[in-house]
Amino acid sequence: MSLPGAVLRHRRSTLQEIVQSLDAFDKTTDEIKEEKKTSGAIISVVCFTVIGVLVFGELKTYIYGDTEFEYKFTVDTAFDEQPELELDMIVATPCTNLVAQLSGTAAEEFFLLNQFKRDPTRFEFTEREQKYWDELKRVHGVTKPGGMVFKGLEKMEFVSGHVEEGLKAEAEVKQREEAIAIEKERKNNKQEDTFGGAILLIGNGINVFHILASDSQKDEGTACRVHGRVRVNKVKGDSVIITAGKGAGIDGLFAHVDGASNAGNISHRIARLHFGPWIGGLLTPLAGTEQISESGIDEYRYFLKVVPTRIFHSGFFGGSTMRYQYSVTKTHKRPSGREHMHPAIAIHYEFAALVVEVRETQTSLFQLFVRLCSVVGGVFATSSILNELFEYALWLFGFEACKSNVTKRLQTPTTLKHFEEQKHRIVEA
Repeated sequence: MSLPGAVLRHRRSTLQEIVQSLDAFDKTTDEIKEEKKTSGAIISVVCFTVIGVLVFGELKTYIYGDTEFEYKFTVDTAFDEQPELELDMIVATPCTNLVAQLSGTAAEEFFLLNQFKRDPTRFEFTEREQKYWDELKRVHGVTKPGGMVFKGLEKMEFVSGHVEEGLKAEAEVKQREEAIAIEKERKNNKQEDTFGGAILLIGNGINVFHILASDSQKDEGTACRVHGRVRVNKVKGDSVIITAGKGAGIDGLFAHVDGASNAGNISHRIARLHFGPWIGGLLTPLAGTEQISESGIDEYRYFLKVVPTRIFHSGFFGGSTMRYQYSVTKTHKRPSGREHMHPAIAIHYEFAALVVEVRETQTSLFQLFVRLCSVVGGVFATSSILNELFEYALWLFGFEACKSNVTKRLQTPTTLKHFEEQKHRIVEA
């Protein structure tokens, strides 16, 4: 029953009360305290142990963890670039009977200056060279074969830089020793002349003769080392052709004049073959390849799919490095019956139209702080839930201590106090 003329007035809420009304967290009085329990102590110890292990793991990963990379595929617009192809291999054929040349656009543009070197050597291993080669083969043996053209930086295989440098040094030692042996043999046979080799006069029809002299150091030797760096174009269809038999060019002319008819042997070993700048220790698919031809006139073909890869460097100076990954497919053709074959090694390469951009991703301090907070908060929240479930399970199984604790929680005056506070506010209004 209300009095005549009585008006119910509502006091305007203050800003503080409006903000407090948005509080979604339950409040308890300071007088309410729970008794410490053995189950809670065990869960607390486990909780802090897990937090310590996880925090230590996060910090270790941040400081000493593996670097993560971001990969992006874009169209290769630098189609006019001419990367270098470095090759170092030994063929079991004298250099006089061997031709190593580029085939395609690269041969047309750089015929004189873009050729591999050929030097006489021995096909047999030295003792130290055998150790280096076995190590290179061992590393190749543990790599997983696959048809992927591109590999992530963390999946690339490396070999000790001493192996590559050792193979190169031993190849140069054998090359020098073979040159000395050839020189001694010439002196013993008294075949040395003014030009150190044969001379061929070619007339042009008007009584003018061109004097051509062969490089006598390439006329002997049991094997030939083909090595050097050449420029190639990013086109399809170019290749490196190595044939054994009577060579072409000046050396081939002298082979015909001298009556050389040795077809040679196309057995070979590839110590190094890569595109672009050399990265020490990086294992390429053809490095460590060894093919022994029983007939000597087999045909070997290597089909390379090359993918340009630009690696961006982090740090103050930044910059990037362009390298080229490639996958290889091999074919081997043997002569059958009376089939006439020319012993040859053909290396066909094709550049992809895409370039892979690789950037290093780093975790910032803010991201580390967020991850640590997530670890600590998540473990605490989970431990609280586990503690409640553990006590409730004990209560269901009839443990009196846990039953009394749960009963005390149900009898807490939190709800009653909250009701009294709301009633007091209404009366004041």
